[in-house]
Amino acid sequence: MADAKSLKGQRAPSLAGAYTVEEALTVLLARSGLTAEIRDRTITLRGRDTPSREAVTGATDIQLSVTGSRIRGAKPVSPVITASREKITQLGHYDLGSFIRSIPQNFTGGQNPGVISSVQTGSENTTVSSTINLRGLGADATLTLLNGHRVAYDAVSQGIDISAIPLAAIDRIEVVADGASALYGSDAVGGVANILLRRDFDGLLNSVRIGAATDGGDVQKQLSAVTGRRWTSGGFMVAGDFSHATDIAASQRSYTQSRQPSMTLLPSQRQVSAVLAGHQMLADVVEFEIDAHYNRHRSRAALPYTATADVTQSGIVSRPDIEGYSISPSVKFRLPAGWEATARATRAISDSQIIATIYAGGTPSATNHVRYKNDLWSAEFSGDGPLFALPGGDARLAVGAGVRSNGLAASIRRVTTSATTSLLNYRDSQTATFGYGELFLPLVADRNAIPFIHSLQLSGAVRYERYDRIGGLATPKVGISYQPFADLTLKGAWGKSFKAPTLSQQNTVRQGVLLFPAYYLPAPPTSRNVLQISGGSKDLEPEKATTLTLTAELKPQAIAGLRLEASYFDVRYRNRVIRPIADSSQAFKAEYANLILLNPTLEQVLAATANLPLGVQNQTGGAYDPANLAAIIFNQLQNAARQHIQGVDASASYDFERGGNSFSLEASASYLKSDQQLSANQPIIERAGTIFNPPHWRGRASANWRRGTVGTTLAYNYVGGTDDNRTLTSYDVESFHSIDATINWQPAGSGLLSGWSFLLSGQNLLNEKPSLIRTTSAASPNFDATNYSSIGRLVSFTISKAW
Repeated sequence: MADAKSLKGQRAPSLAGAYTVEEALTVLLARSGLTAEIRDRTITLRGRDTPSREAVTGATDIQLSVTGSRIRGAKPVSPVITASREKITQLGHYDLGSFIRSIPQNFTGGQNPGVISSVQTGSENTTVSSTINLRGLGADATLTLLNGHRVAYDAVSQGIDISAIPLAAIDRIEVVADGASALYGSDAVGGVANILLRRDFDGLLNSVRIGAATDGGDVQKQLSAVTGRRWTSGGFMVAGDFSHATDIAASQRSYTQSRQPSMTLLPSQRQVSAVLAGHQMLADVVEFEIDAHYNRHRSRAALPYTATADVTQSGIVSRPDIEGYSISPSVKFRLPAGWEATARATRAISDSQIIATIYAGGTPSATNHVRYKNDLWSAEFSGDGPLFALPGGDARLAVGAGVRSNGLAASIRRVTTSATTSLLNYRDSQTATFGYGELFLPLVADRNAIPFIHSLQLSGAVRYERYDRIGGLATPKVGISYQPFADLTLKGAWGKSFKAPTLSQQNTVRQGVLLFPAYYLPAPPTSRNVLQISGGSKDLEPEKATTLTLTAELKPQAIAGLRLEASYFDVRYRNRVIRPIADSSQAFKAEYANLILLNPTLEQVLAATANLPLGVQNQTGGAYDPANLAAIIFNQLQNAARQHIQGVDASASYDFERGGNSFSLEASASYLKSDQQLSANQPIIERAGTIFNPPHWRGRASANWRRGTVGTTLAYNYVGGTDDNRTLTSYDVESFHSIDATINWQPAGSGLLSGWSFLLSGQNLLNEKPSLIRTTSAASPNFDATNYSSIGRLVSFTISKAW
């Protein structure tokens, strides 16, 4: 426990060796002017002018909030994956997007720069962004926070582009792969991720990075800087980053030589981003904080329509240009009796503008001007503190309330030589008011431990959100943490989560597309053309889930630095808003029979197309005959009956020192099983382990060694194989193995090399390539781009200088 004012600006030396607590404190505080008092396993720090312990009792500035709980000092009952900026850099990652794609609990499909074709995923990554997709439930079912608050959504989904935050600006990222709507509201079904910024910085740090894929393409240039100041009552940090990367084309990879050479496998990207964070004590009990970010992201992707013609002969070239910002000021009040209250407001914008040029016959036949402008504003008041004493410590309560509004303005204008047509134009918003409470009850702790009950803690939370369109929902969560003895912790969490339908889902225009039968695998029963209907609905209901997580954590005191953890998770998801046929080329599989009308009459075709704003879009190249169709496929967004996700996460870490060498060993793996049933009369469809869906297994392991100024990290990544079951004959898609390594050197001393740092990184050193798959479209990559990367071996070198 400490008085925050006394700690401001204080420093302590590093300490290594065997000491008693008293001896260690004497060394650490020798030059600080602070004193320490030890009582009942609590160390209280204060300045020499602080008269008594009571003056700082309750000023628990050291009690930190961890994602997964709103209560300072409470340990979440759900597992938390934490990675510091230093750890992310040691692993060779250059931005948060690259790092999050390596986490076993995350699925790389959906919004990921390497996924450019909607043919495989059923959704489009229109802005070449990097979003978190825990458990493969979709980027819109994972809530991403910046310093604990929301920011504006990206493009048409409810994902957040985490690559927009410079790595130099963050302190760490915390990921909870468990339902968390009871604490954070809508979207937190698969889990929640919190990007925590540096509070301040002292000095100036510059970095220059260059890298490239050894097979060609993805030539990267990155410049970053972070600066700031600290003073007794506050400080600030400013970080900026510029990055540029060239594209990877099909002509640059041996396994895509059957594709049109101009096809983009990885879009080119150019990004400028900046972050500001600061804090200032306004009085002894009042502190002002602020964080803000700005991002400008441009990219280019080419998608030819055939395998024989260049994209400028027949195809589409997309040029997204995204500009976004957020600003979030807050005021924190330290109240009597150990309570703390915070008032926060947030304003954020993400403006995506895409120029898509369509080529036919070697000339631009049309240009689509696409714009998605997301905005967010919110205001929230929250507080937490002790309620009353229990045998294991103080019962603590967190409460909060607020209002949040999300808006989306979407428009698509098609410009041709003869006319300008509006294909889409709407502006919509939804506002939610909310209130929540969380209770933490420490029943047994060190002070009153008994045999086989070393610690016992209970927690409970509930949140109520009311939307102006879909009504109100209450989501509870309860948890227990039990230690039979000090080495072993058993935790369980049960709760309910939800996701409100997105504005895009509610406003997506109904479309009818005419496709030739060869597009489908398996093929339709006749050789006639097929009409496919898609679009959104204002009648969509919230998605709801029930989650259960059971965790065992072992920290044996006999082996210092060793930690083992295993978790079982179960998510029962209903009313999922999805396109029932994720891969439209598979529409004629048996499980989709009730979504297909075979041999429709003319009257049935006219009824299905009567209210299509754009009419029927003929992509066959031939004539449209509504009286001569093989089938109508109804693939509109709808609330699916249910989805069931379950599996096991396991992790191990061991940190130790030997003879001046520091070692850190880590390993983690995730097994995922999921299935989906569209309605009570439909068969259960396996999802995990099948092509374009998350594999059953993902894992990674790393070993870090450091001695003095030199360190190295070796990492192994595993992405399991899947089953290509799109036809009666199934094929195995092989698993993907990659090895990464980094070597870093930070010269010591005060000479010419003082403050310099050098990092050499190699990712996928063995140049593993994705397994080939069958395709039905020349516009689709011939590998599973949702799971396996096309980059290959990537080598980079970073130079940093601290001033």
